[in-house]
Amino acid sequence: MNNCPCCKNQDLISVIFTVDKYGNPITIYHCQTCCAFVPHYPDKPSNIVRHQADFHAVYWANVPKQQVINESLRMRFTIDFYEKYLSLYEPLTPILDLGGGRGLLTKALLDREYNAYGCDPSSDLVDCARGILNIPYSHYSHSDIASFIDDRRDEFDGKVGAIFLWHVIEHLEFPIDTLRALKPLLRPDGIIVAQGPMLDRDYIFPEHYFLHSESNISWMARELGMKILFLDALSPERFISFVFGSVDHCQTAINAIYQPETEAALGALFHTFSRALALMRDRSIIDSN
Repeated sequence: MNNCPCCKNQDLISVIFTVDKYGNPITIYHCQTCCAFVPHYPDKPSNIVRHQADFHAVYWANVPKQQVINESLRMRFTIDFYEKYLSLYEPLTPILDLGGGRGLLTKALLDREYNAYGCDPSSDLVDCARGILNIPYSHYSHSDIASFIDDRRDEFDGKVGAIFLWHVIEHLEFPIDTLRALKPLLRPDGIIVAQGPMLDRDYIFPEHYFLHSESNISWMARELGMKILFLDALSPERFISFVFGSVDHCQTAINAIYQPETEAALGALFHTFSRALALMRDRSIIDSN
C-alpha cells in the first residue's frame, strides 16, 4: 500500500490476513501514525464521491416506505442519547447532519424542533429524504460535504452547535482534511458527533477505506486540537461512537488510549473500548506473521 486513506502518511504495516465481507482474501494494514486499520483494495474508483453515492443508493434501494419512516422514528433514541450536549444550544442554533443518506437523523432532529440541516451526494437518497420523510428542500441539500462547506460557510461559520457524521468518516478519503475544514463552522462550545465501524469482517469491504480503533479516535482529536467528551465501543454492532469538543468546552475530557506501535495496537483491540478483534476470533483470522 501507499498512503493511509485516513491521514495520508505512509506508515502502514501489514498485520492481518483474513477474508472480507464477501469472502475475498484481504490484507489489513495498521497505520503507525493515525492507528487506522486499512483493508488493502488495489483498485480505487476515479471519482470517490460518485462511487460512494452510487454504492449507498443501491444499498438502500427498494426499502419499503414504512420501513424508512420507522427507522427515522428510531433515530429519536440517538437524539435522546446526545441531548445533554444538544440542550446547551439555543433553539435556532444550526445542527448539521452531513453525509446523512436518507435523512433519518435530520428528520429526527427536525421532529425535536432542532434547526437541523443535512446533505448527501446521492440524488436518490436526497429524494428519499425529501419525498418519504418530507424534509423541506431548504433543510436537505443534494451536495457532498466539501461542496456544502464551500457553499454555506458564510451562513454557518462559527455558529454551528453540533455536526453529526454518522457512519461517514470511514467512507471519506483523507477525512482529517474534512474534519479540519468543518471545525471553523463550530461555535466555541460546538461538538462533532460521529459513529463508525471497528475491525470486523462484516465491515471489511471496498467502500470502507479504513476502520476505527480507540487510538485512531485519539489521534483525530489530537490533530484537530479538540478533546474527547465521549467514547464508547460496547455496542453489539461493534461500532465506535465519539464526541469531540473544543478544549474550552465545559464538559470534562475523558482519557483514551493512543497506541501507534503495531504490536500494541493489536493488543489494544482487546481493550474494553476496542473489542473488535475478540469478536472476530472465530472468524478465521490469521496473523500474517
